[in-house]
Amino acid sequence: MEDIRPIDIMNYPFWNPHAWDGREFQILAATMMRSHTGPGSEFPRNILIDTLKKPAPRLPVTIPSTDEFVAIMDIEGYDKIFIPAIRMWSNWEKKLIWNYTIDEVYEHIKDYPDRLIPVVGYNPFRIEESLEEMERGVKEYGAKYCYFHSLTFGVPLNDRRLYPCYAKCSELGIPVGMQTGHAAELFPSWPGRPIYLDEVALDFPGLTIVGSHTGWPWGNELVAMAWKHPNVYCDCSAWMPKLLSKMHPEMFTFMSFWAGQEKVLFGTNNMGLAAFKKQFLELPLSDEAKRMIMRENAIKVFKLKDSKPKKKSARKGK
Repeated sequence: MEDIRPIDIMNYPFWNPHAWDGREFQILAATMMRSHTGPGSEFPRNILIDTLKKPAPRLPVTIPSTDEFVAIMDIEGYDKIFIPAIRMWSNWEKKLIWNYTIDEVYEHIKDYPDRLIPVVGYNPFRIEESLEEMERGVKEYGAKYCYFHSLTFGVPLNDRRLYPCYAKCSELGIPVGMQTGHAAELFPSWPGRPIYLDEVALDFPGLTIVGSHTGWPWGNELVAMAWKHPNVYCDCSAWMPKLLSKMHPEMFTFMSFWAGQEKVLFGTNNMGLAAFKKQFLELPLSDEAKRMIMRENAIKVFKLKDSKPKKKSARKGK
């Protein structure tokens, strides 16, 4: 099954060297992410180190350029990666600590429209500004998805401040996704309960909704929502695939039979393209389940063009 070219629907902007500077993220690195970021870890501070262990082309040890990032995609056999204009609010400092705009995202990825997919964001504290940016992102930049991180704002998924986002996504004909489950960082976790999507899915039956990050520790709620509602999907990003069967038995069981195979999407959360692909391919799932989750479901949900692999490296000049 190594010939599957994954579509990563949950990644992050790769060009910011200060993304982990916030207090919440520094504590996260020392607690839940310690196995990934600490000395002797599988993923040292630089998340691309797994790729650098491979032969040439030699890639930077720190922050890659867009050309180099796409070269990494080629090395690891990825077809497309979604890059969101993500915004996060600091519960400690009471200000935005991540504030990517769709204009910034587009400027970084515009040379690879078939490989890097722009994703609009949403700030429930700036509703009118967010709706204008969402429309511009879709109509001018070709964004195919809206992803917001409501946990950082302490806003539950059925909150009235999110309904303008849901309505705009429905109007624009794009899916909406959001983190579900607990907050790994020091943000309130309760707003991420997946059961809140029940009300949203009923109010917007024509809107495709993607609950991200497995919904843990309420994974059974996210499975229930994706199983119940035709318009609700989920992704298994942010957790190393090798942990899925142990930490997320409900999600793993769901992925193992036909109902879940059609409703789960693949993402890396920018935690290692090589490791996520390798570990997912090693899971005791059918070849059909792997193909659908890693690729085919994304093509269907986001109405993507089923592109063929390129023989040459994506690096310019190659």
